Amino acid sequence: MRFLAHPSPFAELGRAGSLKAKRMGRRPDHSALDILRLMPIFDASLLAFAGLALLLAMTPGPDMATVTRNGLAYGRRGVVLTSMGIGTALVCWICASAFGVAAVFAASAVLFTIVKLAGAAYLAYLGIRSLLDSRHSRSSSDLSGARLAPARRIYRTGFLSAMLNPKLGVFFVTLLPQFVRPGQPVLARLLLLGMIFSCIGMLWLAVWGLAVTRARDAIDTPRVRAWMERVSGVVLVGFAARLALERA
Repeated sequence: MRFLAHPSPFAELGRAGSLKAKRMGRRPDHSALDILRLMPIFDASLLAFAGLALLLAMTPGPDMATVTRNGLAYGRRGVVLTSMGIGTALVCWICASAFGVAAVFAASAVLFTIVKLAGAAYLAYLGIRSLLDSRHSRSSSDLSGARLAPARRIYRTGFLSAMLNPKLGVFFVTLLPQFVRPGQPVLARLLLLGMIFSCIGMLWLAVWGLAVTRARDAIDTPRVRAWMERVSGVVLVGFAARLALERA
């Protein structure tokens, strides 16, 4: 995807203001000039990228399965903490892609395979745990103990499920540069795109997870809850197998 470079009107205003300040014997306002220099990283293509990011976030994947699992197990608290953990992992992958670290994973089949198998094993572990826990499914009145699970453990579940997925690094390496126009500061633009993607992803996961918890609360039957947990467990195991078979 290529974009035509156009001179920024903000940059022209900045240069004009600087020349005017020099003619009047005053020092230019460097803070204003710094802000104007950053403006070229914002353009209309950000709207297209935000729409694409939303569509990708809504595509079912391991992140949505993990949020579903923790939403069923820990309620709204689990949804928020898991979404935050996944969002943190996305930021880490974004920074890695912006600074070139993710490109190493994309180029090295050995590193990609190691991280991939670790991520597949962790997803399989979460899925098996859900299947085992479904054998002791409880009603909403008995879930207070589960909801008091350590916040760090719930957060870590979301973080590791996304951080151990090297496909995210490869994805960012290939997608984000397509939305960098010629003449734009590359690092700042990549980080901006990544932050937009991460925020949209976290918001969608939170909305999805809260919808799952509302459906769970509306169905106060242990048997139905058990089947919901079993489905989420099977889905997680399926994503684990898919990730394990993925090629670099």
